[in-house]
Amino acid sequence: MSFVVTTETLQVAALKRPLQLITLTNPAGLTVTLSNLGAALWSVLMPGLVAESGCAEKTELLQNYQDPAQFARNPYYFAVTIGRVANRIGAAAYMQHGQVISLLANEGPNQLHGGPDGLGARFWSFDIDQQNDRVSVTFRITSPEGDQGFPGQLDVQLRYTLLAHHELVLEYSAVSDTDTPVSLTNHAYWAIGGVGQGTVLEQQLQLDADFVLALDKQLVPTGELAPATAAFDFKAGKRIGQDISQLENGYDHYFVLNKDRDLNRPAALVRDPVSGRTLQLFTDQPGIQFYSGNFLDGSIVGNHGRPIEKYAALCLEPHGYPNAVNKANFPPVLLKAGQLYRQCSRFVLGYS
Repeated sequence: MSFVVTTETLQVAALKRPLQLITLTNPAGLTVTLSNLGAALWSVLMPGLVAESGCAEKTELLQNYQDPAQFARNPYYFAVTIGRVANRIGAAAYMQHGQVISLLANEGPNQLHGGPDGLGARFWSFDIDQQNDRVSVTFRITSPEGDQGFPGQLDVQLRYTLLAHHELVLEYSAVSDTDTPVSLTNHAYWAIGGVGQGTVLEQQLQLDADFVLALDKQLVPTGELAPATAAFDFKAGKRIGQDISQLENGYDHYFVLNKDRDLNRPAALVRDPVSGRTLQLFTDQPGIQFYSGNFLDGSIVGNHGRPIEKYAALCLEPHGYPNAVNKANFPPVLLKAGQLYRQCSRFVLGYS
């Protein structure tokens, strides 16, 4: 079997433009669907162990909305590319070259995920490149000067590459004509046990991180690093639900990856004990935001035909330190004019 690529156009009245879906299937039977809205990772259908022997049955691993019209608002940021700056910026403002840069706030006084009309809410252009051993879809978008309050025109590119095995590579790049902060990520919700098959609380998570960022009551980093102990200790791996009751509302924290870690080992590993499926994340970013689906509240029906309940899926979001624009001790996320921003993350699926 070779790679198969198909495209589909959906006319959704609630959306400003037609929704275009690009579906990629590799020789191993893994099917990945992408969307031009938000350069989104829309669906991942994984064959079971029996399927690889000839049966066509596949399992959906990404939580999504049943009704695509929900993407007109996308309250949970399902699937989409997040930016210009992922996560939270305190007080929706920062200092740059001695000047206060005021941003558009969309979570109380703060800015979340690039603002109320961030890159995840935009339609991107795309092209497809099919090779013998891989297929890639490259999305592109231009964010104009002043977009959501950010300085400079920013040209962004995201290339998804599906390889012959169960591996999906995300390569981001961006360039600006003015100094501006950039920190991109993907906000797909993974349910590796299968969408609708219980919660993530019984899944095992391992994170190569000795520290997390301390947060204030609005979940904005304070600038301090806290040891990843007790509820935050995932170094040896444990059930996500094992210590979650120690937290006020589950996990929504940035785990600082160990600088001396072996890059040939995953920064994060999730395993579902029932199906045996695994998800490994390899990344060149300094940390990962782990979100356990705390704000999913059952008010919206999902792609399995039932309400999307709390802890139904999780996010692993590799990106730069959140609120770094306001914390001098954090690694900077300021992209200099004319310089190239690059990021690469790999999601590898399997069984164990």
